[in-house]
Amino acid sequence: MDPGRRTRLFREVNDRMYELLASAEPDLPGEFLCECGRECGHRVELLPAAFATLRETGEVVRSPGCRRLRLPRRRQEPVDGVPALN
Repeated sequence: MDPGRRTRLFREVNDRMYELLASAEPDLPGEFLCECGRECGHRVELLPAAFATLRETGEVVRSPGCRRLRLPRRRQEPVDGVPALN
């Protein structure tokens, strides 16, 4: 599986895990999959609120070992034909 597809899949899994945690145990941390795109297999323990903050800021879940890797920023769609600045 290519890295972009892996990142999207893990992102979907993490979003679902967040939904379950936030509704059942919002004060307990959960284990989320590293979204670096590589086959690292790392897990990241986060509180639901910390996960929500990552999503709000457009960041991905990354393990401490994968943070040194530079990931491409998500490309934003143009608004009224004007490209977004990254």
